[in-house]
Amino acid sequence: MIKRVIGAAIIAVGLVGFGSGFGYLRTYYRENTSNLITVKGLAEKIVRSDIAEISVKFSNDKFKNLEDLYKKRAADREKVLAFLKEHGITDEEIINFSVDTYDYTEETRENTDSNTVISTRKDRYFRSSDEFNIQTKQFEKVDALKFDIMNLLSENVFITFDYKYKLANFIDIKLDLMKEASANARKNAEVFVEPQGLTIDDVMYLRQGEVTIRAEDENEDVSSWNSRRDKSVNKKLRLVVHAGFSKKKI
Repeated sequence: MIKRVIGAAIIAVGLVGFGSGFGYLRTYYRENTSNLITVKGLAEKIVRSDIAEISVKFSNDKFKNLEDLYKKRAADREKVLAFLKEHGITDEEIINFSVDTYDYTEETRENTDSNTVISTRKDRYFRSSDEFNIQTKQFEKVDALKFDIMNLLSENVFITFDYKYKLANFIDIKLDLMKEASANARKNAEVFVEPQGLTIDDVMYLRQGEVTIRAEDENEDVSSWNSRRDKSVNKKLRLVVHAGFSKKKI
């Protein structure tokens, strides 16, 4: 009986202690929340791309004989390579050449006689897709290739061409944007609390948003899959941070 009384007393004391501790945490949270100001910071910058990536693909299809396909693609490869060299592309700028060959079957239905009996014939064919991948810092080469690449069609080379302007030093640019956006967030917070006779004290939290990249003259509302950013030499970068600061009297 005595043990039960002692146990109940200990539980009661514990509950009182827990209740007072919870009250302390609630008071602490209320005081610090009321002392917190949350703002956004923005950084925007126009930067010039420093590298161009070019893809030149040529394909061949519907060959019944592999040897014939190999001869045709070898001839195409020499034509494309000569074209690239004529337009100033060096061996060092050609970073990769990929080759893809595969076979497939096609069904052909034929009428065999006047009774419209249909027979099915399966034919096996081979096709290929080859690609040159190029990186260059001389952007005038992109324009030279872009305007003349279709000339290869007249030489019976089925070709496709694509290019992108990229930021090789994106990490360094991002760090600069983070510093600028953080400074902007503090400035916004100071402007907000100054009329209240307060100033900004410690940073309570800082959360980075995504870096958006657009063409220099492109609207922020444009969806990413419809963006012209890859084709734009100059790009507009934008970073938003969410920040919380404590306040104190001046």
